[in-house]
Amino acid sequence: MEKFEENCDILESEQLGRFMVARRDIARGQQILLEQPVVVGPYWDSDICCLNCYGRSCTVCRKCRKAPLCQNCPGHDLIECEFYRDSPVDKNFLFNHFHVITPVRCLLVAARDRKTFDEVMKMEAHMDARRGTEIWAMHEKYVVRPLLEGGAFGKFSHLDVGEDDLQRVCGIFDVNAFEIRGSWDGEGVSLKNNVIRGLYPKTALITHGCVTNTMISVDNNYNLRLYATVPIGKDDMMLYNYTRCLFGTPDRREHLLKGKYFICSCRRCQDPTELGTHLSSIRCTKNKQCDGLSSYHESNAKWECNKCGGVLESDYAQQVTADAKNDILNCTPTIENLEKLISKHSDKLNPSHSLVLEAKQLLAGELRRVCHSPAELCRSLRQTQASKLKICEEILLILRILEPGISRLTGIALYEYNTALWEISKMDYGESKIDERGLLKHLESIESGLKESISMLLLEHPSTPEGQLTRKAMQDLKIIRTELVEIRKTVVVNS
Repeated sequence: MEKFEENCDILESEQLGRFMVARRDIARGQQILLEQPVVVGPYWDSDICCLNCYGRSCTVCRKCRKAPLCQNCPGHDLIECEFYRDSPVDKNFLFNHFHVITPVRCLLVAARDRKTFDEVMKMEAHMDARRGTEIWAMHEKYVVRPLLEGGAFGKFSHLDVGEDDLQRVCGIFDVNAFEIRGSWDGEGVSLKNNVIRGLYPKTALITHGCVTNTMISVDNNYNLRLYATVPIGKDDMMLYNYTRCLFGTPDRREHLLKGKYFICSCRRCQDPTELGTHLSSIRCTKNKQCDGLSSYHESNAKWECNKCGGVLESDYAQQVTADAKNDILNCTPTIENLEKLISKHSDKLNPSHSLVLEAKQLLAGELRRVCHSPAELCRSLRQTQASKLKICEEILLILRILEPGISRLTGIALYEYNTALWEISKMDYGESKIDERGLLKHLESIESGLKESISMLLLEHPSTPEGQLTRKAMQDLKIIRTELVEIRKTVVVNS
């Protein structure tokens, strides 16, 4: 638990339960803690995969004769292997009930380290809130009943396992686990067959905040590192965003209530304008001359315009939002279709609405793809790069507010923005639209932008897509600096 005791104190309150604060001032980019997972496993509804590397399974363990493995992995965890070897479940049990893998691993911690197991069982499971819900019923069907009816724990001497024990470990994992982003190959293809998650008891104590002050990076050995994204003062609360930064308030709150069982009341959630970003605001329709935006005010349950003060009907606000969600869901993601969708819903919602931003992110991805596949370009390369540049600029304005400091999303957007500017600048210079001094100015700006992008992404593990992007950004920065040397020589000669 590297640096945890130096950097963190654990406090407790009736409202928050246990939470983490800074024991001392922590600088931006500083590592706060390093934690190994107590349990790692596939998400409960994952496809069958190797129990050692989580790649595609093609064989079974030679010792227990029950656990799926791949051709490269000769075995899996010894305690797990012995458990299934001694268990009376049949040889096809894990293939028919793969959902049980991670809950069983949670309970097997008792055989490995009872003290750690007791610590895990103290973690919040929200049993009362989950009981009788859809997720409770699904775990009952796919985890609890197969294990109990199959007598899986009949020879397990470390615990008497009942229905509530299984539901509790399912709840603990659902509420507290962190997604582990898998390794990727050089072509950006995931080397893991499934989403896997890890249980990190100390890191799980971080309180949610829709504007965070920490970020997480997980390496190939599942070691989790927590970093400060901005300076954190002594006694300040550690915050981590457990939902998506670019979700609007209604979607963030719904996601948190469904998965974490609380309603967020942070300063962003309490601000109808979401810190001036208007991610949930809708264009005012009360006055044709009004160009204002209507935001939902929780205090009086009204959609009020920030210009004319008019109030939108709630039914209208819900309908235009539902229409946008439906259009995005059913949109074939071509450049033409996405541009039409963005134009339509920018008029009804607003250009910065979270749903419009979702469509813009899809469009940016499609523009990036066709830029690397010239045969698929349906317009000029200049127009394609200019569109990408504009989208990245718009997204960056919002990210600077919602994710101040070090930000994975900001780092990616900065890279895409500056590489698009780089291509456009070279075209402008080649077509004599700018002279050497103009190109020099652009290249200096691009150099600065790439350096900032790299500084945002340096904390990412090299095996992740962001880690690979960091390496590409460093290569591009080297080329930019070579071009800068040459263009500066040209400017001197021509001056």
